[in-house]
Amino acid sequence: MASSATAETNKADQWSDQAELYSNQAARLTELHGADLVSILKDDILQAKTILDVGCGTGAFAKAYMQQFPKGVPGQTLILTDLSEGMLEKAKETINPGSDFQTKLVFQVEDGTTLAGIADHSIDVVVSLFGVFLIPDTTSTLNAIGRVLKKEPSNIFANASWMFDVSEYFASRGFGVSLQDVFKLPNEIIDPNQVSAAIFLNWSTQTNIQELLADRVGQGKLRCYPAIHNTVWEFENLWTMLSKNPMSAIPNASEEDVAKAKKALEEFVTHNGALSLDEPMMLSTASILTVARGFRNV
Repeated sequence: MASSATAETNKADQWSDQAELYSNQAARLTELHGADLVSILKDDILQAKTILDVGCGTGAFAKAYMQQFPKGVPGQTLILTDLSEGMLEKAKETINPGSDFQTKLVFQVEDGTTLAGIADHSIDVVVSLFGVFLIPDTTSTLNAIGRVLKKEPSNIFANASWMFDVSEYFASRGFGVSLQDVFKLPNEIIDPNQVSAAIFLNWSTQTNIQELLADRVGQGKLRCYPAIHNTVWEFENLWTMLSKNPMSAIPNASEEDVAKAKKALEEFVTHNGALSLDEPMMLSTASILTVARGFRNV
């Protein structure tokens, strides 16, 4: 049996293989929610000396940061970390600050469960835009974040995670089905046990998040903000992104199961044929933006 370290390395390699696809497809979704998170944190960012991005992917948070602060923040360092070297390389390639950009950008390979290359109590703000919620060892990850954050009560852990099971609500109000439910549906057909046990579901509701962080944040120091955006997709691009996602069961499924999953997805996104697969489709994305102040270890 492979060690946990080997498993994590293999997962990182899978994300590296999909860095180009992720940058072209999924990143446009995460950047929308990243802009919301940056807006919420605007005043805190201006006061921070050092910001750490855990699971930066192809740099969605940094891009949202640069839209809000096109010249950066004088004297500030933004450290972008990811377990996947391929994702970091794509982030370096696509993040192009101008010559007058004043924030120092650092790109660093890090395991989110240890953050071994980050000094104790050296970070003012830790952010994670759809990164931490994918890491299987939640306790070790939160402990690592608590270790690197400064001890001041004003330290911040800010996190974005996806909501699920909201398509019926969206559809009843004229919006497109939820992209997160689009991901969940074919995977439930292929391996329902994998979906029900998925770690990211622990971050999918405000109640779950409050339970996860209850011992790490003082009373009144935790805020959860819902964010909703709509994006236009072509079905084949959507299917390509889903079928190659390292978190999906589709890449390792049989041809028969893949065909069943794709058929079910076609019916879901077209409302059982009410829409055509040949026309662009509107999909909704819903996230929970969590801001925890005075974050501590337990």
